[in-house]
Amino acid sequence: MNINGYFKSLKTGLHIFLILWLNYSCSSHEGESKNTKPLSGTQKSGSVPGNVQVTVNQDYNPMYWVEGPADKKRGALTDAEATAVIDDVYAKGWRGITYWGADRDGARMNYFFKSPFLEKQEWASFKYDGLTPLVKAARDKGVKVMINVEGVNPYHWEQNKWTPENIRAVADDIAANGADAVFEECFEVKPDVFVALARQLKSKGVDYISGTDPMLLREANFSTLWPETSIIDIYNYYLKRDKIFNIATLAQHGSLGFGWAKYWGKPTSLISPVNRNWGIPGDYSPAVIPYLCMIRALQFRLDNFIIFGGLNTFDPISTQAWIREYVDKQEKDRPILNIVVLLRKQKDYSGSETGDPGWNRLFNSGDAITSGAMNAGYNIVVSDKVVPADAYWIYASGGKGDELPEEVVNLFSTGKPVFIQCGSFIPSGMEITPGWKTVLDKCGVDGKKTFSNRGGRDTETGSLPPNQEAEIPYTGYYKDVYLRFTGSDVQRGMDLRSGTVIPADAIRGTVYCAPNKTYGRGPYIVGKDRKYVITATALNWEVAFPISDLLGGCGILPSSNVWGIAGEKVTALLAIETTELVIHIPGLKDGSRMHVVVWDSKKNKKSEETVIYKAPYKHMLKEYDFILIDKVE
Repeated sequence: MNINGYFKSLKTGLHIFLILWLNYSCSSHEGESKNTKPLSGTQKSGSVPGNVQVTVNQDYNPMYWVEGPADKKRGALTDAEATAVIDDVYAKGWRGITYWGADRDGARMNYFFKSPFLEKQEWASFKYDGLTPLVKAARDKGVKVMINVEGVNPYHWEQNKWTPENIRAVADDIAANGADAVFEECFEVKPDVFVALARQLKSKGVDYISGTDPMLLREANFSTLWPETSIIDIYNYYLKRDKIFNIATLAQHGSLGFGWAKYWGKPTSLISPVNRNWGIPGDYSPAVIPYLCMIRALQFRLDNFIIFGGLNTFDPISTQAWIREYVDKQEKDRPILNIVVLLRKQKDYSGSETGDPGWNRLFNSGDAITSGAMNAGYNIVVSDKVVPADAYWIYASGGKGDELPEEVVNLFSTGKPVFIQCGSFIPSGMEITPGWKTVLDKCGVDGKKTFSNRGGRDTETGSLPPNQEAEIPYTGYYKDVYLRFTGSDVQRGMDLRSGTVIPADAIRGTVYCAPNKTYGRGPYIVGKDRKYVITATALNWEVAFPISDLLGGCGILPSSNVWGIAGEKVTALLAIETTELVIHIPGLKDGSRMHVVVWDSKKNKKSEETVIYKAPYKHMLKEYDFILIDKVE
């Protein structure tokens, strides 16, 4: 059965209910002052950094935005045409629409909205105003309008004229036109302009969305600039973990960005195209994108889904009904892993494809850390300070003279699981600071001994280190399970294999994961009393398995190339390649009944059955198959 056919086969009453519910979700905001509430009706998790709750929403009501019906190719819209466009998108379940607002032409910009300021600038050319009729028609129907100005971003428009002063003037004109939100990308290369735009739009009650390639998470300015925005938006890019795709970065790493949003109390958004290849082939996009929406809804309760080219290829009504079915079933008391980032921050853009070295190593560890947590039944929050949580992952700067905050050191005296990793070498010997000495002692390591540092270079290399004494190997074993451990930058084809070798005479705790002795010395993970030190600076995605197991005695074997979220009541996983899923489901007891549905890469239901769970559960999946498992109560 096709997934769209599945929902069409639901009782007519459910479909009518959904339409009425969608109507209510927009009409209930009519009469409010402009943008006094977030773009989505979803309840947020807190409004100030540190006030973190990973909320399980009582009424999960994300907003679906469509790009395409009002793009530049269509040209100026008459009032009647704009009304027809809005009526069409509304009837199909969309509650937001994007509008192409400007693009570049050499040293000049073309703009497609009314702007008294730009009319006076010799470097700007007015083409037509399609925004006014669109906003008018949208207001009458309760649909939101987002203007897209990525076409004049200062990274690609090298001859741009943007200053904080003139971007504020343009922001005023956009607000006067009635836009609900402004979307851009790459404005962060001019931080002063980025901040000026964000603050001016906020003062006018207009939401500011900076389209975020996950690769921007490797920049030291992400955690400085992005809190200025209204909504944390992450592009849904490439999914193939082990293949080079130079125009996009892995979607899985984007989980770190959504984790930051939870800390900042910001609404969230995903952008994914149906009509262009951002790493997911066009033949599969109509199926895979709803699967990804389900995964992100279960992981983070995203507030907005922006679908490029989705008018006739993506069904918000049936997708939302499907998502809500599993959101309602999902466990309501998932524990939290707090990823605490202690790297240096800055305001300026690095100008490097690989960003800041420490942030890049964290970024390329992101899939392992976040997937490890979510496969163990945890939610995640990313922060630059310790927040209340059930377990912690500390990513420190490391290196000579590195000082750990007292609040971090104190975590190692609690009964909670705590991991520590760093972006350079682990301090040791005579130069170790007191905090690091205490932390290592709690992990079962004598920090007064001198450690050796291996690698530390971002290089393109072969599969094995040329010198076993100078490098650490890629691979090792956890509980006799073979896995790749050290990380790499797949997008750039770069080896990030580096770390610290802790000598045997310094180890007082348990070695949980280590290289084969033939290929290298020193452990990957050492720990004691649920406190663990990670010796590699960047992690392969397969390290999600030991992380899950150490957190909760569960997880997915590294031979299973799937991605998503696991839990006692709901598990949702996408097969990245043809693979056998082998999973210990967190919290689910042997003998439990579970409902298993598998969809294929074309949105067809392959199988549906109720089975008795016995760990580990195994299931063969083909590329882009999507498996949903829910506990039968």
